[in-house]
Amino acid sequence: MDLNHADKLAFGPFHDLADADPGAIPEGYEQMPIFGPFHEAQGPMYVKREKVGHVVGMRVEDKHRNRGQMMHGGMICTLADTATHWAAKHAREPILKVLTTGLSVSLIGNAKPGEWVEAHAEVVRAGRSIVFTTCLITCAGRVVAQATAQFQVVPEAIAPTLFEPA
Repeated sequence: MDLNHADKLAFGPFHDLADADPGAIPEGYEQMPIFGPFHEAQGPMYVKREKVGHVVGMRVEDKHRNRGQMMHGGMICTLADTATHWAAKHAREPILKVLTTGLSVSLIGNAKPGEWVEAHAEVVRAGRSIVFTTCLITCAGRVVAQATAQFQVVPEAIAPTLFEPA
């Protein structure tokens, strides 16, 4: 990913998706499982594995926008949390149960309904009890947000008291 992105900030003219199929999901993605009623209301979201980390993508819908014609900052934060959570839980085998204990999101740009947004998440460090992650959210080559997150690893013995069965 090109991190020299000053010329790709999302402010300014929107990417023209007139020729794109508004419902098309890019190749390589599969629909993510639903993480409860909140995610069900926000979804669907899609995930694919990369050489380093995971990418969580979504098509911005009208329900995801603010009073303007752009993706709501809260939805961008939800996408960042979902992507970093997915990366953290896959940091080791077997898959971990994790809880978000810290999330910092810098909102840099925007996306509008109809556009495909991707959250590229990586594990920075996976310790025994804490996993640290980073995430870059992009849309059509523009940077939308940057995030860091940390997760508490939940011991298997107490996981059933905190999580519904999958």
